[in-house]
Amino acid sequence: MPRSFIDYAELRRAALAALILDQRREDLNRAKGVETELTEEEARIEAQKVRYATSSTHRWLTQFTKTFNPHWKEQGKPSAWEPFPDWPFFEPLLEYVESSEEKVKRIEKSRTMMVSWALVGYFTLQAQLVPARQVVFQTMEETKVIQLIDYAKCLWQSQPDWLRRAFPLVKPADKQAQNQLEFANGSVIFGIPGGAGKIRSYHPWGYLNDETAFQPEAAASYDEALSACQKIVLNSTADDSWYFDSNLDAEIAAE
Repeated sequence: MPRSFIDYAELRRAALAALILDQRREDLNRAKGVETELTEEEARIEAQKVRYATSSTHRWLTQFTKTFNPHWKEQGKPSAWEPFPDWPFFEPLLEYVESSEEKVKRIEKSRTMMVSWALVGYFTLQAQLVPARQVVFQTMEETKVIQLIDYAKCLWQSQPDWLRRAFPLVKPADKQAQNQLEFANGSVIFGIPGGAGKIRSYHPWGYLNDETAFQPEAAASYDEALSACQKIVLNSTADDSWYFDSNLDAEIAAE
């Protein structure tokens, strides 16, 4: 395991723990002697805010949650937590993933594009919005699985309190298993390592296979997902593999 990855993951978890602690202090201070029940008009206004904030993945990511930047001090930023970058390719990418025109979405990326994080954002928002929606993230190994789930937890936790109220968890994010994120609406995101047959224990609506080209048994995993899932996203950087051969075949078939 590269040392840089371990440092990055631990740094993000430490920052998330600090964020959770600050939010709990704010919630406690707000609750002291303050009426927390919303009036009918306040509830109506808040519902409108929730609908607006979650009307698209792009809007939610860039305006209503935050991502963790481990290099914030070197870059002169005021905080490690900042809005998801509004790079030009993100909106069309997310519109492509959101569209229902095809069941399987295939994405080729470079390592610096934050595409994996954008896709985690899409599936996390879907789990928030739709009750009893099961999602599976599959990637190369257990540590990478935890990284994806950890990022989903970061996105949920970094929302304003009125969005967290609208989409509560069954228990605090830092108290849940490392490989899952479960919502009070019955939706749950599971993380599993690469390997044929691993997805058979699940029957998810959504399936994200990350770094598909680097999973030796990705083709078998994809075949399993194809019969069970309604939304499948395959996402990878370049490497000689079944994934890129199948992408070429799909392009030829579409011509």
